[in-house]
Amino acid sequence: MRKIIAILIISMALVSLFAFLVNPVVVSYSAVKVHAMTVQAVNRAIGEIMHARMFSDLTVVGYGDDGRITSVQTDTIKMNDISGKIALSSQSHIADITKARLGVPVGTFTGLPILSGRGFKIPLRVIPVGAVYCSFSTDFIGGGINQTVHRIVLTARTTVSLIMPFGTRNINSEIDVLLCENLIIGEVPKILIQ
Repeated sequence: MRKIIAILIISMALVSLFAFLVNPVVVSYSAVKVHAMTVQAVNRAIGEIMHARMFSDLTVVGYGDDGRITSVQTDTIKMNDISGKIALSSQSHIADITKARLGVPVGTFTGLPILSGRGFKIPLRVIPVGAVYCSFSTDFIGGGINQTVHRIVLTARTTVSLIMPFGTRNINSEIDVLLCENLIIGEVPKILIQ
């Protein structure tokens, strides 16, 4: 009976030591892999939507009676439509990628750099959690004396949960994509003061 208790105590101590020493290495390795998979899935979704649509019609430029630009407006209905399609497509691609189990090479568990990435792979489950959130930002940037650059940037934020034998970790990703850029040329000033 004492031998069994001693074996159980030693086994629990080894498992605890393993979890304490190896878990951070495996978590870091897995987090990088999951982040790369997520960025790949979102970029693929954005690429599909961008090929299907033209983004030059996201803005409407208003002109005055004298032909000068008086306003630049964004078409929020089209932007919301694009945002929704990219979010749905991204979630679909993330679900497809994460159906396959993430394999961590057994050498990575040692924590030794020379053995990292070597050996047979131990599978870990990756589960997509939450949703892909898309938002837009618009910027006006001075481009010269009489020029202004108008940009529309899409930001996609994702959360994927990595489930491991010793715990769970959420990996957040944020991807920025320039959707549209317009150069607005104004009137050249008659006087320049520096």
